Amino acid sequence: MQMEITLAAPNQAIEQWMRAAQEADRAGLSSAANMYRKTARSIEIEQETGVPVCACCFKPFGRGTLHH
Repeated sequence: MQMEITLAAPNQAIEQWMRAAQEADRAGLSSAANMYRKTARSIEIEQETGVPVCACCFKPFGRGTLHH
């Protein structure tokens, strides 16, 4: 399965990630679908707070344990 995600306005990007999640679900790729949903949510959080966050753990960038 190959998907194309283009750089777009945040709302368009959220919609694209959610469509990708639906396609992944249909293809039986539940792990990928969950990650795509989390990516969409991370964009929503950035819109709400103004702070970009990790799509895996939702920690603000630069404040996690892997960032020194």
